[in-house]
Amino acid sequence: MKKTASALIASVLLVLAGCSGGTAPASAPANGAAGPVKTLKLATSSPENVDTLNEYVKSFEKKMPGYTVEITAIPGVAAFNAAMASKLAAGDPPDIFIYQWSTQIQLYAKGGHLMDLSGKGFEEKVKPINKKLNIYEGKAYAFPGQQDLFGVFFNVDVAKKYGVNEMPKTFSEFLAACETMQKNGLAAPIVIPAKDGSGATAFNFGYLHQVVSGKNPDFYKQTLDGTKHWNGQEFQDLFGAYQKLLKYANKDLLGLDPDGSYKRFAMEETAFLFGGSYNITAIRKLNPNLNFILTKTPWVDDVKDNVAISDFNNAISISSKTKYPEAALAFMNEMFTVDAGNLLAKNVSTISSVKGTTTSFDKSLEGVIPELDKGQYVGFSEREWIPGIKEIMKKATQDWMAGVDLKTVLDRLEAEHQRLLQATPGFKQEFMEMREKSK
Repeated sequence: MKKTASALIASVLLVLAGCSGGTAPASAPANGAAGPVKTLKLATSSPENVDTLNEYVKSFEKKMPGYTVEITAIPGVAAFNAAMASKLAAGDPPDIFIYQWSTQIQLYAKGGHLMDLSGKGFEEKVKPINKKLNIYEGKAYAFPGQQDLFGVFFNVDVAKKYGVNEMPKTFSEFLAACETMQKNGLAAPIVIPAKDGSGATAFNFGYLHQVVSGKNPDFYKQTLDGTKHWNGQEFQDLFGAYQKLLKYANKDLLGLDPDGSYKRFAMEETAFLFGGSYNITAIRKLNPNLNFILTKTPWVDDVKDNVAISDFNNAISISSKTKYPEAALAFMNEMFTVDAGNLLAKNVSTISSVKGTTTSFDKSLEGVIPELDKGQYVGFSEREWIPGIKEIMKKATQDWMAGVDLKTVLDRLEAEHQRLLQATPGFKQEFMEMREKSK
């Protein structure tokens, strides 16, 4: 069933209030089965996927007469997790969860809230999972439906106009390309929308994923045990590299928002923009025929270390308390068909995690998609960080851009990380346990 905006809002309010939500079962089935319709409840943190999910429901109802699916959208990771905490505490969880791919999967599994999905055929249906956040004590409790790519948008025509014929593959090549374009008349080869914290830190996250955690997957673990620090050499190197890039960026970066950066890129006023596959639609709307690619970040010194940055956008799980386990599994299987994956990719401009799908919803992705299909990528390292530190790093980066000296910025960042750990005394032990249990 297709929900209107008001119906979605009503559902969200019901869930957040801890009420049972939804509607009473129909007295007579709508899909031709004898007896009342049984309703599976599905909660998702991605409202943009609701229309596609409703298409899955239509197919599911034909195959499973007597069942339907009620969809509730709860936008945002924090809001979804808070709503689920209330529902779980009340003993009224949804039958199917669709939420962020993160250590939250393992926390739900630890609490006994999720069905064990091991050996039910999903492993064979999805692309390689490098960071197995869906595993707890050797069992799989979730599988991903879609995937994001983070990288650098490269405007091919602008680059050629100003003397650069191919996308750089290392940091030194990137700096040289920017220098060439600037000398040839392009004032700002890079556009950075630092008015927004995410725009200010797009380079930070790319560097951390590819260079720091890409080479040392235990880096964040080491910041917890005290052998690494947020004001240590890795972060000094990160900001040192960023400083070199700022020479080639727009001077009004602290006054520019993401929409402004998309416009400049689409109008061919710049050559490079840091972002992800989730930004492609916004750029295409501004200039459908723009000749650009989204490719790997070149922040490495050696080309052999130039690996893609990608991770799964969502996790799909089934409640261990569902009254209808066979029906819930049937609906989840419906989401992992090739046709379903292609439909989702087309409808919401995403990369499907299902094997065999036409994953390139835009031609700008064609060069890197084969690597993702083979599992040749590093994940989003911040999915394991303590809540709150991402926002602090965004503000710290903006402060640095505004003129605060680097030592002060990094010392504050380290102090804030320690403050968050002290305020959440169980986080460190929980992190170590999740790491161990995911093996």
